Amino acid sequence: MTFPILFEDEYFIAAEKPSGLPSQPTVDKRRPDFFTQLKKQLQEERGKDFYLGLHHRLDRDTSGVMIFTKNKIANEPLAEMFKKHRIQKTYICLTKLHKCPDQWEVQNHLAEVRDPLLKKMKMKSVRSGGDKAHTLFRKLQTFKKGLLIEAKPLSGRMHQIRVHLAEAGLGIFGDDIYPSPQIPQAPRLMLHALSLEFTHPFTQEFLKIESSIPSDIAEFEEKLS
Repeated sequence: MTFPILFEDEYFIAAEKPSGLPSQPTVDKRRPDFFTQLKKQLQEERGKDFYLGLHHRLDRDTSGVMIFTKNKIANEPLAEMFKKHRIQKTYICLTKLHKCPDQWEVQNHLAEVRDPLLKKMKMKSVRSGGDKAHTLFRKLQTFKKGLLIEAKPLSGRMHQIRVHLAEAGLGIFGDDIYPSPQIPQAPRLMLHALSLEFTHPFTQEFLKIESSIPSDIAEFEEKLS
C-alpha cells in the first residue's frame, strides 16, 4: 500500500492515514503502524537516511491527514504549535440522527477510565479532576438515518470528539467503544481528519492541508440517505 502525500516542503511532510492502522508503534512489535510503514515507504523512495519525526496521532480507526517533520530543526516548532494548539484540526463524522443545534460547543473535563466489559481504556466527563476538553461542532447535513457533523477540537484529549458526541446522544457510526448506532452497520469508525490549518513557523505562510473524504465514508453517506 502506498500512502498519498498531501503536502511537502523542506521542513514538513503530510500524508493520509488509512483507517485500521495505529498511528505509531504499539506494545506488539509485530503489529503494523502508520508511522513505521510511511517511513519505510519514504526511505525506499528517497534513501535509507530519510528522517521522519512523529508529533501527533489519530485513533487507530480514524482516517485522514497527519503531519510529520522531515528535518530535525522543525521538531521544536511543530511540537510547540501542537502544545499551544496553534494548529486547527477539522474532522467530519457521520452520527446518529438526533436533535442538535446547527452549531454548538462542548467544554468540560474528561478523565480516563477502564471499561470492565470492553477491557479497554476510555474517556468520560467528570465533575472534578480530569483534563479540560473543548470542541466546536457544526451540523453540515441531515440524512434520513443520520447526520454529517464537523468537529473542531480546541484541545487534544484522547477520544475527545467521540466522547463529546456520544454523551450528547450523537454517537458516531462504527464506534466500538462509545454508544453508537448499529443500523445500518458501518464498516469502520465514520470519523475522518479532514484538514490541518496553521501559520508555517519558518515561512509565516498560512497553510491548509486537506485530505479528501474517503470512499467508504462517501458510500456510507448514501446508505444514510
